[in-house]
Amino acid sequence: MEALLIRVNKNAEPAAYDPKFNFAFYKQTRDDKELKGDYPDGFSALVDGLLNESVDAIVAAYFHSLAWYKRNQPSIDAVEEALEANIFASDEATDQAFKDILDEMKKDDFLTRRLKQFIKDQNKNADMVQKQMEAEEDKSKRQQLSLGLEELTDEINKLKTLLASNESSPKPEGVDSHPQN
Repeated sequence: MEALLIRVNKNAEPAAYDPKFNFAFYKQTRDDKELKGDYPDGFSALVDGLLNESVDAIVAAYFHSLAWYKRNQPSIDAVEEALEANIFASDEATDQAFKDILDEMKKDDFLTRRLKQFIKDQNKNADMVQKQMEAEEDKSKRQQLSLGLEELTDEINKLKTLLASNESSPKPEGVDSHPQN
């Protein structure tokens, strides 16, 4: 992924910020209460948002990918402004951003494991929805549950396909998935 040119204040020149999808990214997303919503943690909510192509998820992913800057991490508003100028300027760039973010996440071994855990959790949810659907007597509620199950299944399959493409193409020699920076 390309660096974002971010202006940290009105008088400053834009500076390049390199996104990194690593443990610092995970930790910050996991603990983001605003991102969490109805999910057990912010990371799961972010993955769901990316799979459902929510532009808010792009902003959150880029913001948290700058967690490794620690005290110099730009504000979420500054990140959104930079994305507005580049990524959100066209539908093609926005659509590509969803894929790029997930591709970057799967390059990190820890995040790949977290993505696999997300699939397991979603499979459990799908099983629960299936059981509820089978037990439900009201036809309209069964139909709602069926739609929810279909969404869950699509999400699971999308992420499985993404991860399978990772397993079929091994990392080049010398690539460290755990950079020190």
